[in-house]
Amino acid sequence: MFYNYSNISEAHTDFTRETYRLLTGLSGLKLTSGYSSQSDAVLIGILKSPEKISDTIRSSNLRLAQAKAANAIGNNRQNFYVPGSSDVVLYVQVIVIKKPTQDELSVLKSSLGEQVRPGSKIILNELLPIKFQYTREILDNEGVQVVGSQNLGVQRKSLKTMAEQAAISVRDMILYAF
Repeated sequence: MFYNYSNISEAHTDFTRETYRLLTGLSGLKLTSGYSSQSDAVLIGILKSPEKISDTIRSSNLRLAQAKAANAIGNNRQNFYVPGSSDVVLYVQVIVIKKPTQDELSVLKSSLGEQVRPGSKIILNELLPIKFQYTREILDNEGVQVVGSQNLGVQRKSLKTMAEQAAISVRDMILYAF
């Protein structure tokens, strides 16, 4: 249901799962996975990001590393800063099209899809900005060895929360469109 054109790997899985979960609760709506020529309409979700990862995930709230992890860093290094939080920017494009052909789906999934405007077949073509921030872990002593995986876990949990909120927006857009 969602395609990942972002630079955050596997980000689309949470968006697909959460949107599917919410839409299955709508009465009178039959959901199937994948393309079928028998479908009345098809929902396409495309997860996008800025081109560079440094534009997608920006560090903020810089903290002096020596003040947070003095034992791990020691006294022989110059002062440097570590991010206390990260700001993430993503975009979700939501397209609903009536009885599409494979060729129409291919065009909508391409870079031209964002420029296609609603018409007789295109019911919905919206781009939703998704922005979130998460606080990064800074550990000292033995905890330094797991700080990378800790921060990745926090990022994934935050992304899942944003996927849940985006799914609510998608559901509301579909209810409004129909």
